[in-house]
Amino acid sequence: MKLPSLASTTRRPTRESVERVQQVAHERIRRVESMEGIEGDRQRSLRQELDEIEPAAMAPFEGQAEILRETSSVAAQLLALGAAADDLIKADDLPRAVVPQVDDSA
Repeated sequence: MKLPSLASTTRRPTRESVERVQQVAHERIRRVESMEGIEGDRQRSLRQELDEIEPAAMAPFEGQAEILRETSSVAAQLLALGAAADDLIKADDLPRAVVPQVDDSA
């Protein structure tokens, strides 16, 4: 399986890159920073990732009613158990919270 490759060029220079060029336009020797093109690469990668997301994956979540029904069912079962529901909790298996000791000598 061949993975899609990144486009070779950015669509346009970033705002930061343009501002830096304008600030040093009067200088004869312009300093080139190693990270100058990175922001364009980041934006291009983000655009490509967003283009590959299925439109249905970004639809609003509509499962609230089902979740509410399921939680209501579990709550009803626990209520029906009454005091026997406490037997479902195995306190010995729960991690004990470590309470820090107060240092009175300070």
